[in-house]
Amino acid sequence: MHHTTEAIVLQHYPYKDNGAVVKLYSRQMGLVSCWTPSIHKKSSRTKVNLLQPLSIVNAEISDKENNSLLQLKEIESAVQTPGIILNIEKSSIAIFLAELLLKVLKESSTDESLYEFIRDSIVMLDKTTHKCANFHILFIITLSDHIGILPKGNYATGKSYFNLQDGVYQTSAPMHPHFLNPSESQWLSMLSSYSMNDFYKPEIPAIERRLLLRGLLEYLELHLAITPLKSHLVLEEVF
Repeated sequence: MHHTTEAIVLQHYPYKDNGAVVKLYSRQMGLVSCWTPSIHKKSSRTKVNLLQPLSIVNAEISDKENNSLLQLKEIESAVQTPGIILNIEKSSIAIFLAELLLKVLKESSTDESLYEFIRDSIVMLDKTTHKCANFHILFIITLSDHIGILPKGNYATGKSYFNLQDGVYQTSAPMHPHFLNPSESQWLSMLSSYSMNDFYKPEIPAIERRLLLRGLLEYLELHLAITPLKSHLVLEEVF
């Protein structure tokens, strides 16, 4: 059986000689792992330049019986994103978001609304002329809403500690180490009311942004049982 679908490239790695395994988040099939026999030969229908993190492609996928992996027969660019490829800040964000999505998304789970959010965010990142220092922060918060784990409750002067374990704001620091201090808690509450389109508007101090990012990643690790990310350390250097 053959499937043709638009998809977002999340990762590729070598597999058997000149081949590769490509992980895609597709509109019709959700998260899938595909095998392609060659990505370096001139005759290949899967060009390595189309496999950059967050590339938006049209993919032809073959599902054969007795094969543990789907086969990626051919891909072509669906949306050009030169603004990401040629910009160190944007490409660093793309690498981080691809790693994040690989951990958060579930194999073969389809969600049209979630796919559209991710796709629209990639296009926005590519085309924006605004500073992108907050982009990944707003992305994580909005993604949390889409997957149903957006932090509960409202920040207030009397509830200024965000409990990462329970997902609520509370009056004092919990008895465990998984919480945000009042400053980061206030930023989280404020940013939760922003849309992705307004990612550039908040002026977050660099140190607060780094602490908030670490807190949000810990929040995802606690609630989704994912392993820690690594690429956020690059973002801390870039921003």
